[in-house]
Amino acid sequence: MAYEKEKTTVRVGLSNQTFSSQEFESITISSMSAIKIIDMSTNVQIEPIEAGKMLSFSIDNSLFNISINNELKHEKLSGPLLLSSNSDFEVINLNRKGTPAKYKGMFELRAAKKPNRFNVINVVDIQNYLRGVVPNEMPVSFGLEAIKAQAVAARNYVQRANINPNYDVVDSTASQVYYGVNSYRDITDSAVEKTKGIFALYKDTPISALYFSTSPGITDDWDDVFGSGYPSDKHPYLKAKYDSVEQKPLKTEQDVIDFYSKKDNGLDTNSPKFRWSVEFSKEELENTLKDTLLQQSKANLVTPKYDGSIPLEGLVEIKPIKRTQSGKVVELEIRAKNGEYRIKKELGIRRLFKKQASILPSGNFYIETTYAPDKQDNKEQYLLQKIFEGDQKDPKSFKFIGGGFGHSVGMSQFGAYNLAKKGVKYPDILKYYYSGISISTMTKTVLYNEYNISYKTEFYFDKDAYKEAYLYIDNQRGVSQFPFSINGFEFLDTKQINKTPVIKMNITQYLKQGNNTINFLPLSLENKGKYVVYRVELL
Repeated sequence: MAYEKEKTTVRVGLSNQTFSSQEFESITISSMSAIKIIDMSTNVQIEPIEAGKMLSFSIDNSLFNISINNELKHEKLSGPLLLSSNSDFEVINLNRKGTPAKYKGMFELRAAKKPNRFNVINVVDIQNYLRGVVPNEMPVSFGLEAIKAQAVAARNYVQRANINPNYDVVDSTASQVYYGVNSYRDITDSAVEKTKGIFALYKDTPISALYFSTSPGITDDWDDVFGSGYPSDKHPYLKAKYDSVEQKPLKTEQDVIDFYSKKDNGLDTNSPKFRWSVEFSKEELENTLKDTLLQQSKANLVTPKYDGSIPLEGLVEIKPIKRTQSGKVVELEIRAKNGEYRIKKELGIRRLFKKQASILPSGNFYIETTYAPDKQDNKEQYLLQKIFEGDQKDPKSFKFIGGGFGHSVGMSQFGAYNLAKKGVKYPDILKYYYSGISISTMTKTVLYNEYNISYKTEFYFDKDAYKEAYLYIDNQRGVSQFPFSINGFEFLDTKQINKTPVIKMNITQYLKQGNNTINFLPLSLENKGKYVVYRVELL
């Protein structure tokens, strides 16, 4: 089995001011310490730029130019360029939270696909990345335990992310919202620190820890909402959760109506989006669908294709065709007098029904249709209409009545908040929403190496959250010795514990409140070609 390597840094592709692109024509950067610049292709180091100077970067024919205080100083650098400083970087022409954006770590400038554009990449350690993410993904008012759960979910997310050859993630909702130093808050800094090195694992692999704002009272299986049907696309830890043990899957339209008519059947009842409604007049919705149906057709979610050449007219019916067990609509039919269309995927369906630039809060809804009274002033015309069009009522308005905010797969943030208010600690919050997981450090593989480089795991042990900790050592390859230490306590003769292929060792007595270190020495030459794998599970 191949084990995933733990990331210690993350490469964040910064977005422009409107978050519409990660490609820049120019950018201006400053720092309160000297800035060192290396042209990575030639390994040439530019003379350090004095603290406080304004460095402006542009690109022409894939070559970088640098101006200092508006005076061109360096031309035709091959790049990529690596920038480092002992202080935070400030990006002058980017605002985050109302002030110029500031970032820790290093910057890389790399040519983008589009000519004369480049990516600005913040290379930052995981902990400082999370400090800039967590306050933007969960309100700080939700309290420390909920925020700790969010910190672990966010750490899991970035561990698995790799969306572009130049960077792992972006700084927007397309990944996780990252505003750098401008986001730092004491309580979220504490949550990130007190979950250091901690992941949610399923069978020794970090899970895709999806999260969303508000559960309507039932979350959904990954397979039902996002699954492709392929065996490799299974996520057995993302299973539906029912806030009420008496609740059953919603199998009929009446089940859906009954469930979403209630306002007291879930953990998240204090969320403003626990229950909601959005109403359109027939004319308003027809005008909306002319644009949104075309957009979702371009995304290959509409059958048959809608090209907009014949405007949608005479909207007759909007009918859910397929629902998940939470009542989420994942296939929908739209019937009009001049066409019928089916739309798949919950996000595509939500995007169809846009009101004042906002899509539906979730795909968990039913529809109340109000009909116009029959017009029988001209009885002859009315009878002809019934003959040709059938006994079809004329809709006047469509009201979407639903619950929840987001895709409803994984951890509900309002649910985490409310569980924390009840005294539930963050490991149990995570285990509530993610089935069959362990709270653990990442697995690490210990090998022989001629450079005598050891293998180190650092993690925070919180005695308020955990009672015990176990070190698991997988030695199925028959390594004779694998010396290690725990916070300086040395285990040099491991024959004493090497009695089974998989060793489970209670190490609670060796741990302290706060940061802890486990260090495995490289294997000896006699064990070359073999390896052991270890991790720490917290209970």
